[in-house]
Amino acid sequence: MFSGTIGCIAALGSAAAWAFCSILFRKVGEDVSPAGIMLANSGIGIIYLGIALLLAGIGPVDTRTVLTLGLSGLLGLSLGGILFFRALMCLGPKLTVIMGLSCPIMTIALAVVLLHERPSPETWLGAGLTLAGITLVLWKRSSSGPRKERMFPGLVYAALSALCTAVSMILAKVGVADISPLQAAFIRQLWAVLGLALWGCATSRIKDWLAPFREPRLVKLVVFGSFVAMFGGFWLSMMSLKYVDVSVSTTLCMTEPLFILPFTALLLKEQITWRETAGALIAFSGVALIFLR
Repeated sequence: MFSGTIGCIAALGSAAAWAFCSILFRKVGEDVSPAGIMLANSGIGIIYLGIALLLAGIGPVDTRTVLTLGLSGLLGLSLGGILFFRALMCLGPKLTVIMGLSCPIMTIALAVVLLHERPSPETWLGAGLTLAGITLVLWKRSSSGPRKERMFPGLVYAALSALCTAVSMILAKVGVADISPLQAAFIRQLWAVLGLALWGCATSRIKDWLAPFREPRLVKLVVFGSFVAMFGGFWLSMMSLKYVDVSVSTTLCMTEPLFILPFTALLLKEQITWRETAGALIAFSGVALIFLR
């Protein structure tokens, strides 16, 4: 019971961290390509996680776990991350996150088929309420929409990103079973960096990806954002997967838009509408059901 509560809290903490990072990295994305953001974020993140591992201690890891987490990192952090940022540039943050709601649905379906998870009726209801509330929060905010010529490719990028992330979460759940969440986060980041670096070298684009970081302002943003992403986003998500079913973890990690509301109100001085308030209440009632279960 206690470990399940820890897992749920970790998932919500991960969502809060990503809400903050989405605002931060949106500024970086105006000047840097998606691949450049992912490579810089993961590269700096390895240093952070490596230092934490040296302080915490490194336990034994078998080859199967390394390969499983490595494939998870390549799919979810490298390919999935690039596709997500491309969708972000085409659709904007709100519609991209709405499309991302297909990710927990895909993940739950894969978890039932591949991991033989059997979510309880309360968990199904909680997940449904959470996703419905998030959709209500974001629906009006995305009403302006992207330009028509960017809509279709943006939707394709978002759907493929959700699929990559869903498969990645299943692999991460299997990989984190026998090691610490910190080790799992480090291995996934390491493979993500290697995959991005090799692709950048093979296509001779790695210099173009990193060239904008000659500007100190961007370096400062990514250094700070990477710290929040590594220990708030990735480490907490691995901790959540360690202690709760992947279906529960993924649903709670998708509550990022609920945390965006107070951040945009405090940092960007945006007003919170009645629709957003109602959506947040519905979503949090779903979260409460999952916690009670």
